[in-house]
Amino acid sequence: MPQSRPLPCLSALLVLAAFAARGRAQQDPAVPTNPTVPPQAKPTVPGGALQEPSTIPIPTDLGGESPLELRLDDALRFGRQNNLPLRAEELTPLLRSHEVRIAEGFFEPELFGNADLGETKSPSSNVFQPEIVRRSAGGELGIRQRLATGALYEVAFAPLRLRQSASISGFPSRLYTFELTGRVTQPLLRGAWTDSALYDVHAAEESVSGAKARFQQSVQDTLLQIVVAYWELVFAREDWLVNAQALELANEQLRITNERIRVRELAERDRVFDEADVARRQEALIRAENEIRRREDELRELLFGERDERLWTRGIRPITPIETAFDAPPEDWRDAAKRALELRPEMVVARSAVRAAELAWEEASRGLLPQLDLVGEYSTDGTREASPDAWRDATDLEYPDWRLGLQFSIPIGNSSARATRDRALVALEQARRQLHATEIAVVREVRAALRDLATLAESVRAARESQRLAETQLDTSRELLRVGRGTIFEVQQRNQELLDARRRLLRNQLDYRVGQSRLEHGMGALRVPE
Repeated sequence: MPQSRPLPCLSALLVLAAFAARGRAQQDPAVPTNPTVPPQAKPTVPGGALQEPSTIPIPTDLGGESPLELRLDDALRFGRQNNLPLRAEELTPLLRSHEVRIAEGFFEPELFGNADLGETKSPSSNVFQPEIVRRSAGGELGIRQRLATGALYEVAFAPLRLRQSASISGFPSRLYTFELTGRVTQPLLRGAWTDSALYDVHAAEESVSGAKARFQQSVQDTLLQIVVAYWELVFAREDWLVNAQALELANEQLRITNERIRVRELAERDRVFDEADVARRQEALIRAENEIRRREDELRELLFGERDERLWTRGIRPITPIETAFDAPPEDWRDAAKRALELRPEMVVARSAVRAAELAWEEASRGLLPQLDLVGEYSTDGTREASPDAWRDATDLEYPDWRLGLQFSIPIGNSSARATRDRALVALEQARRQLHATEIAVVREVRAALRDLATLAESVRAARESQRLAETQLDTSRELLRVGRGTIFEVQQRNQELLDARRRLLRNQLDYRVGQSRLEHGMGALRVPE
């Protein structure tokens, strides 16, 4: 039989049992107090005052190892260093940088060469031309390179040794030939000069720029996810405390009702309302504990990349205080939008796409030009019966040859080049429209973030006043019930109103803190603290 595993919310049930035991101890002095519950788990203090939420232990902090205390700044650092999707995305700019190296490699010099052996036989045709067998051994060694102007130059050295089986008057039986040649082809129209020759390099550089900007966008998005997950965990923990305090209120009300039943001020059936309220609070507390664990897992996934089992057993305790100056942002939306248009990674990506499209259109437009190349050749050779003599003739430039000419070609109709140019023009217009759409979206996001932050600042102040009034109304309802002028239902209703007011205040405070980060994200300024 497999061993049974404890339920995830067992720790919450233990705390609830402690609360119930404390409540029974106050109702009946004969009931002993549970000695295993720590003193701070008491639901009330002498005099019936409610326990402060900060002193109530959260179940996820009690089991296993001591929880990891984590500030928001530390969470951002951990996420930037360890987030696995971000670490994978970090390699994309490196991949794109190799494309630049590939494009630049097109201009690296190339060494070429060949070697060959041959033999030819010529039959005898007359007395003056006997049968001849020629054996040759030669080769070629040279270097060629494409220049940034689009020119291609080539320099080669070609040695040759020739042997003949029969001697003919005036023709030796052995000859050595050395030839030095140089050739340059410079385009004048299509494919000419640096704009065209370096197109692939410039396009690859724009690809790298876009990849870096997209990675920065991923960093910004991940940091915002971490901020949201961090404050959601804070909310889940604080919500558990609010539910725990609501359970204390329900237990306290049940104690009062039991006391009044004991002195015969209320009937036995009046206890049912309070007992049902306690059960509802216990159920809410169990759900709140499960929410804490779920939010912890979400934050763990964003922050840690190690395959460590301890990662999933150790709790996380966020310690950055939620309290701050809940003020409306003083920054004007125009200044914030200007910063966003300069810094947002999306804008960098869109501008890079426009530049890449402009380069493609310019290159496609040059494709309509005719192919007109300037070709220059120069060579010198030496042929002698002795190898040193042939080498000396070649290197001393005794018998130079040169040629300078033009080569021209153009496809009739050139429809392929025109279609490529038109397609590039449409792609350029599309990139420009997307840039404009991105600008509008960025400005809208910045304006919305500023408005939301100002609204949340007002909401926090209103929620604080709502909580204060809810606390006053609850105290009033309990006092009226004590003197016999109120009902249990009214007390329970005021208890729920206080619970809702506390949640609204907490949610507004957390939304404000998230809104601050959303504003920084909207301006492209969300960074890991130094």
